[in-house]
Amino acid sequence: MMGSRTRSMQINQRVQPPWSPPEGTDVSKLHLYNSLTRTKEVFVPQKGNKVLWYCCGPTVYDASHMGHARSYISFDILRRILKDYFKYDVFYCMNVTDIDDKIIKRARQNYLLEQYGEKKPSPSQILQDVLTARTPFKAKLAETTDPDKKQMLERLDAAVDAALGPLQMSVQSNAAGDTLQNQVLLEEAKDLLSDWLDSQFGSQVTENSIFSLLPKYWEGEYHKDMEALNVSKLILVNNSIYEVLTLCIVLYFLSARQLRLAFLMHSWKDTLDYSNNTMESAIQYERFINEFFLNVKDILRSPTDITGQFEKWEAEEIELNKSFYEKKTSVHEALCDNIDTRSALEEMRALVGQSNTYMAARRSAKLPPNRMLLQSIALYLTDMLKTFGAIEGSEPIGFPVGGNGQNLESTVMPYLSVLSDFREDVRKIAREKKVTELLRLCDELRDDTLPELGVRLEDRDGLPTSVKLVDKETLLKEREERKKMEDEKKKKKEEAARKKQEQEMAKLAKMKVKPSEMFRSETDKYSNFDETGFPAHDAEGKELSKGLAKKLRKLYEAQEKLYNEYLQSTQNGS
Repeated sequence: MMGSRTRSMQINQRVQPPWSPPEGTDVSKLHLYNSLTRTKEVFVPQKGNKVLWYCCGPTVYDASHMGHARSYISFDILRRILKDYFKYDVFYCMNVTDIDDKIIKRARQNYLLEQYGEKKPSPSQILQDVLTARTPFKAKLAETTDPDKKQMLERLDAAVDAALGPLQMSVQSNAAGDTLQNQVLLEEAKDLLSDWLDSQFGSQVTENSIFSLLPKYWEGEYHKDMEALNVSKLILVNNSIYEVLTLCIVLYFLSARQLRLAFLMHSWKDTLDYSNNTMESAIQYERFINEFFLNVKDILRSPTDITGQFEKWEAEEIELNKSFYEKKTSVHEALCDNIDTRSALEEMRALVGQSNTYMAARRSAKLPPNRMLLQSIALYLTDMLKTFGAIEGSEPIGFPVGGNGQNLESTVMPYLSVLSDFREDVRKIAREKKVTELLRLCDELRDDTLPELGVRLEDRDGLPTSVKLVDKETLLKEREERKKMEDEKKKKKEEAARKKQEQEMAKLAKMKVKPSEMFRSETDKYSNFDETGFPAHDAEGKELSKGLAKKLRKLYEAQEKLYNEYLQSTQNGS
């Protein structure tokens, strides 16, 4: 019995099919540009996953420019990607020092210029000193060959020349001189005047505190700028060079995020064109991505039950999801290729474009889009922008709204949704009852009142009104552009109506002319007419050729037809 049972078990035992692991595909590895070999090499840390990174701090002795901003932000982007995307354990160290020949010279010049102003020199003395200081400056300008530097010096010289004129006239006429004229000249000529003062009295400046105050001031400004530009905290080491980043002028026109996007849209190792087109491209990129985030958040806020959150996928969702994975792969390959953020951002832009096309198609078909798929895409894009340092805060999707760590959107959106629903009910009743004044007030709330509060309402035919929080400046600019377009459209319409009226008046004036009179006024062309007013000879008395007579006859008959139409219209009273 035992043997029989064993044989039965062996017969019934399942035989496993043979198995072998899949071949798989090659995994992209991080390659970085090696300045020693001048080629891209596979990046291999010396000790496991730990990366030690030393970065030499730039030189500082005055407010810095966009080139310095790019250095700080670009290295911050690279560090964030190594740490947050590739998951390396990065120890980043930058030297910060408080003394340098340029710093010493600038501190000395600032001190001498300040002392000069405190002595309150007379207008004639200021004029004499600036003219004296201008002589070596002119020589320096003549010797300069670098085109950019020469252009900068020429602008400075032109500004000084413009400021000299009014003060020279006052001194020559023995007038007391305007204090404002003195101040303008001192401000415009401070660079060349400080150079001259330093050459005359620089050796007498020896007080140590004069040289320590300057770097101390710029160190404080440096930390403020790093925070404003969302640059990660640094390990700072004192040495012999120090640089600051005062970008108040730049950040007046661009936000820190827009500036960072401008740098992300270019290779970190290549020369950057600091043109208006470059900055405008960054602004448009931010607007494009932000609009996608706003649309997705609006979709996710739409009420639905638990089953509505798990929609069945059709061909459109399958295609978008396939593209989503392809774009993620492309972004990864771009970052592995010497951290190519430019290509990565382009792949992200393409993904947003495909998502927008999908949402537009669903909206046209009056069908809801797949919430989970769009949420996954938005979460991925947000995470990547956080990695790049372009998004701060803990909000899962999109750019943060509101400051000081407050989640303004979650606070105010419930109230705005109630307001939007109430407005939609009012509009529905107003349309049914044909109460145009109520419709006008609803439009005024959407177009004038809410934009001042940073709220955009988008009325959609057959769908609930979309509510979006957008910064006030953007909405006011949109309103201004919309009004400009409406004014241009109105102007074109009025111009078309005017031209049409002119054409009608010209046609009417032409219709009123009797055929017998149409050629008689042209005495410079014709000299003899028959009883119907048709010309027989030209101005010189020669008989008209058959070809010309035939052409004039057609014109005559056409005018005859027009005139008869005019007579008919007057008889009908039209």
